[in-house]
Amino acid sequence: MSTGLKENPGTRTNTETMGNVKVNVFISHAPEDKPQLEVLLKWLYPMRDEVNLWYGQPPKAPDDLPLPWQILLFWYSPPDQRTKYEDVLKAQRERAHIYLFLTSYKSLSNKTVELDIDRAAHRRIMGDDFTGPFVLPIILSPCRWKETSRLAGYPAMLHGKPVNGYKVTDEAYLSITEEIASLVKLLGARLNEEKHFQKQASAALKAGRKTIPHLGEDAESLEFHEIAPFSPPEWLGWAILLFLFVSLINSLMPARVLPPSRRDIPNANDHGWEYRREHPLTPASDTMAFPPAD
Repeated sequence: MSTGLKENPGTRTNTETMGNVKVNVFISHAPEDKPQLEVLLKWLYPMRDEVNLWYGQPPKAPDDLPLPWQILLFWYSPPDQRTKYEDVLKAQRERAHIYLFLTSYKSLSNKTVELDIDRAAHRRIMGDDFTGPFVLPIILSPCRWKETSRLAGYPAMLHGKPVNGYKVTDEAYLSITEEIASLVKLLGARLNEEKHFQKQASAALKAGRKTIPHLGEDAESLEFHEIAPFSPPEWLGWAILLFLFVSLINSLMPARVLPPSRRDIPNANDHGWEYRREHPLTPASDTMAFPPAD
């Protein structure tokens, strides 16, 4: 496979005390080819310290809240994180150093893959042979990719032989992994040199370049962090609704009038309170006979 990479022409200053720049690898595929993508990711996983592996994996649409919570929080709509993800995916397309296209008859008619090809081809035209970006098709199965795809102008891995054309597909993935590892090693060294070069170059020199490769700036904006959705337990919603219903029923019922108790009567304890009498008390007569004492 020829990627256009040549040995270091000596146009960059060698660096030894610089932090490494990770190579960004964007893998474009059709949803029907996801099983092949997962196999390739397992083969490339040991390279995770040297590369960022990016591919389309949009989050699913947010689930509706349980019925009681839809009643309680009728104004609330779960946030749709797919919009944020599209912004991250766009940034990844713009910052990739290597584009891998899993090519089959299914991907040739996929609109998303076409969008990826357009972006990769545009960046390749604006790039150079020193830092890329580089476009590498991986032919999964026989298809008319040379006749119907813009990928025909780029060198395919495995010399264009389909992966499923191997009796043992592990041999194909091993060859692909070794080729990518060699490319990543060489490209990583060049990106590190480019980072040092940009530090030394004047602003006017950098302004005159067609494009500047991504060297790890704003790495946080290139990673999508999915936020856990708000998912309260359904039983709690029903419990709150029951409590509110009982409280409402009690508030609508007429209040019961209770007889006054001793503590409701003012000065009840000092015996200073009496009921109003219709006739005032009169002193006892001296001639009044009292019943004999026992």
